[in-house]
Amino acid sequence: MPRATQIKRGNVIKWREQLWRVVAVQQTFTGKHGAYYQMKLQNLEDGHVETQRFGTSDDVERAFVEARRMQYLYQDGPSYVFMDPTTGEQVHIGEPLLKDALPYLAYNAEVEVQFHQQRAVALELPASVELEVTRTDPAVRGDTATSVTKPAEVETGLVVKVPGHIKTGDRIQVDTRTGEFLGRA
Repeated sequence: MPRATQIKRGNVIKWREQLWRVVAVQQTFTGKHGAYYQMKLQNLEDGHVETQRFGTSDDVERAFVEARRMQYLYQDGPSYVFMDPTTGEQVHIGEPLLKDALPYLAYNAEVEVQFHQQRAVALELPASVELEVTRTDPAVRGDTATSVTKPAEVETGLVVKVPGHIKTGDRIQVDTRTGEFLGRA
């Protein structure tokens, strides 16, 4: 069983008889008492988030998760359908698990889905995604030479600040961690 010092962001752990995804880890030093790890944990059953402290010598049970590359197909009511491109197997994943990923999830996008005992427990997006601009204001003469930005709506409904030269129909790269424009695709 690993120590708290070995747990990283994105790991799935068993704690209090439930599965939790580690959202953030911060190491803190306190004078005489040594260090501890403060972890922000998201419950995979109901999605609520808690902050928990672990000592450096505390044992933390890491859950075995299998990561599989999946392709997003379509929305089916309250769930979203993903397909394993190698086997053709389709999996329905509920919205609570995807709420942070939905603004970056375009049709046919490939993502990594983590499974625990044949149940999807987490979804990992790539660092950046390519999305099409569906609506933005036309460029104003003179603004394309400066660093003026304007809002642009992409195919998923996300609004991104883009340079003035970007127009409707362009494909852009968007950072999935910050939601910022990275460049043209």
